Amino acid sequence: MSKSYTIVTGAGGSIGQAITRALAREGHNVIMACRNIAKDSPLCDRLNDECNSKVRIMQLDLSSLDSVARFAQDIHREDIEIDTLINNAGVMLKHYQATQQGVEMTVGVNFVGTYLLTRLLVPTIRQGGHITFTTSLTRYIGKVDHDFFNLTPDNYGRFKAYSRSKLATTLLTAHLAQELTSQGIHVNAGDPGVVDTGMIHMDAWFDPLADRLFRPIISTPEQGAISALCASNSNVSGQIFDKTRHHDIPSKWRNHPHWQWLLDETHRIITPWL
Repeated sequence: MSKSYTIVTGAGGSIGQAITRALAREGHNVIMACRNIAKDSPLCDRLNDECNSKVRIMQLDLSSLDSVARFAQDIHREDIEIDTLINNAGVMLKHYQATQQGVEMTVGVNFVGTYLLTRLLVPTIRQGGHITFTTSLTRYIGKVDHDFFNLTPDNYGRFKAYSRSKLATTLLTAHLAQELTSQGIHVNAGDPGVVDTGMIHMDAWFDPLADRLFRPIISTPEQGAISALCASNSNVSGQIFDKTRHHDIPSKWRNHPHWQWLLDETHRIITPWL
C-alpha cells in the first residue's frame, strides 16, 4: 500500500487552496483533484517546495461522470489509501447549463458527481478515515422533492439550484454517516459560511456596492476552510461543523421523506459508472 493521502476536490478554488495549504503545512500528503490542471499546478509546485508533505495534482471534472470514473480508477490502480475525502468543489452558475447526462450543472456537480465520486472511493478509505462534504446556509431554503431534477432554462434560478444541491448533500451526509459507522468512517459536513470568493459575485449592478460594504466583514478563504478542516479531524459523525463548533444534522433531514426517492433517481443516473 502506498502512502495515505487526503483528497481535496476543487483544490484550486479559494477555499480549496486554503484547505490544501493548511493540510500540506500540517504534514498531510494531499491529492489536489482539479478540473484545470494547467491553472492549478503552480500551487502544487509551491507547496511541494515549501512543505515536507507530498502534494500531487490529478484531473477531475465533476460535471463529467466519465472523468469521475477515471479519477477513481486511477486511485484504485495506484493502490492509494485515502485518509480523508474532502468534497469541497462546487459551482453556482448565473445561467442554466447541463451536464452530458442532461442534469442541471449545479446539481450535477455539487451533488450527482460528488455522490458518484464518494461511492467509488469508499473502498479505498481507511478505517477511521473521514468523508467531509461542503454544505451551505442555503440548505434551509432548498427543496428535495419529485421536482429536484426538473430544472430547465425556463425555471432556472442560481439560488434555487444551489440550495437544492446543498440540501441534498446534507441529506447524503446524514445517511452515509449512518451507513458507514460499521466501517469506522466518519462522515460530516462543513459549512464555511459566507466567504470572500468569486461565487458571491452576482454579476449585477449592486456588486461594487456589495464589495465595499460586505467583503470587509465576511470570512476569508482561510476562515472558511476551518469548518472542513475541523470536520476532517474529528471523532464524531453525522455532524455539521461551523468553524470549530458542531451539531447533529436535524432529524427532519435525517428522516427526509424524499431521501429514498432521491437516492433511487440518482442511482438511475450514475449506475453505468458504478
